[in-house]
Amino acid sequence: MSREKQIALKVIEGNHDAFAQLYDLYAERIYYFALRFMISKEDAENVTQEVFVKLWETRDRIDVNLSLSSYLFTIARNTIFNIHRKRVNEIAYLEHLSNYLESNHVRLENEIIFRDIQEQLERIINDLPPQRKKVFELSRKQGLSHKEIAEQLNISEKTIETHIRLALKTLREGLNL
Repeated sequence: MSREKQIALKVIEGNHDAFAQLYDLYAERIYYFALRFMISKEDAENVTQEVFVKLWETRDRIDVNLSLSSYLFTIARNTIFNIHRKRVNEIAYLEHLSNYLESNHVRLENEIIFRDIQEQLERIINDLPPQRKKVFELSRKQGLSHKEIAEQLNISEKTIETHIRLALKTLREGLNL
């Protein structure tokens, strides 16, 4: 029976010394394997540790008739793949979150600006002379034509046009446009 099989059998039984021997035999090779696919040495070290943690946790599934080396490198490959997949998902999530927060921020900022302008407009409109205010509100808020306003208020269309023109001028000045 090969040394690898003997060690594997002892690991399956939960022998810590055999596990330490297995670690000594393969840790460096797993580390350099992982280093080829990972960004940093720290990542490769983490992969190496993860491989041996997974091996210990699943030691009851070790098939002594198969290559233990292949089993370890398969765990390493899957661990590396999972780390990269997780990072891609994290990056995509962070981008999505950033876009979401940015769009909400812009939307909130626009709503605040809109409300401020709307309040400013209301103040300016409320400060208009009463007749001009009434003409402007009938025109802009109720959507009546100059002719309809003239008929309703019993004044000429020319006077309506003058009131609207002066109201718009006051609004432009008040909004610094």
